[in-house]
Amino acid sequence: MSLLDALINTEHPESGPQCPEGKMAGLHRLLALLALALGTVAVSVAEEKAKDADLRSLPCPDPQDISPCVCTVDVQHNMDIDCSQVESEDQLAQVFSSNIPFPKFNKLVIYRNPHLMVLRNGDLGPASFQIIEVTDGVLEEVQDGALSVSYSTATWIDLQRNRLSKFPFHEIPSFTALTTLWLSGNSLPEFPLITSDSLTNIGLNFNYFGEIPLNGFQGVKNVNIIDVDGNGITTIVPGTFTDLPHLRYLFLSFNRLSEIPAGAIEFHGHGILSLDHNNINKIAVGAITGLGDGDVYLNENSLTVLDEDVFGAFLSAGATLEIDDNPLGCGCEIAWLVTNSAYMSLISPGASCYDGELLANLDPTIYEDFC
Repeated sequence: MSLLDALINTEHPESGPQCPEGKMAGLHRLLALLALALGTVAVSVAEEKAKDADLRSLPCPDPQDISPCVCTVDVQHNMDIDCSQVESEDQLAQVFSSNIPFPKFNKLVIYRNPHLMVLRNGDLGPASFQIIEVTDGVLEEVQDGALSVSYSTATWIDLQRNRLSKFPFHEIPSFTALTTLWLSGNSLPEFPLITSDSLTNIGLNFNYFGEIPLNGFQGVKNVNIIDVDGNGITTIVPGTFTDLPHLRYLFLSFNRLSEIPAGAIEFHGHGILSLDHNNINKIAVGAITGLGDGDVYLNENSLTVLDEDVFGAFLSAGATLEIDDNPLGCGCEIAWLVTNSAYMSLISPGASCYDGELLANLDPTIYEDFC
């Protein structure tokens, strides 16, 4: 007996074998029962999935407790928390005052948040972070103590592209593991004096604070990268970028420099120096030392003469020289360069005379015969 016949006979046991119409009615009842059973199973699976989504992934807190923040964890149990959707300082404080069984996070991310203007002392509760990234928002102030729980853990603080004008720079020495501080694209009103034994990377570009004091970087002896592009800097005091034994990258582009004085910049081998987009017309002998086989970028400046005592020192050490878009004179004053093929190989191919003729196209024999 088939399943359908059994169902029909169960429904009408007294009547024996059924007619085709009875079989069709039984089929409909069977299909209805199957649909009901499958629907019940589907609902049950959906409910279990919803429950799984609401359950926290250890060591993250319960998702409901920290909403609208979202916690994720990788296979190494590194916890990241993204609070980009918080709507106020109070809501951020509420999140971190909730039940957080494991407060040691790897990363805090707040990206493109249009509400958070002040990072207040206590708002992050007991949580500590290795990486703090609050970027591309409207943050104006980090209060004293706001990041104090991360004094011993933070290695990276990135607050780029906000409206930041107040930051507790006096607390930087307390961040004993901090290697990177990026504060570019903000509104710092003056150059901040920074002291740290651990910092290696400092980004203060595009804050428009104007000038850098002589002792501006003397408190960060382990610094490797300094970026002060786009700050309206007009002068460099001799000694500003010297006695920094680990300095390798220095970015001074998009400023208002017209001259680099003697003793201004010192590297200790393979330095990378960017001076593009200034108004530099003179570099003194001894202004830039220790480049080694590094790179100098002087594109879009006002150089008319390449002094052999200055630029010859760079090239003889194997440094490459980018000097596109400078109004260079190409008379006998440049013969020392044009007639030296090894030096010419280190000059950017787009370098040209004031009239647009490429240095690479100048005939060295003319300079040999007439200079």
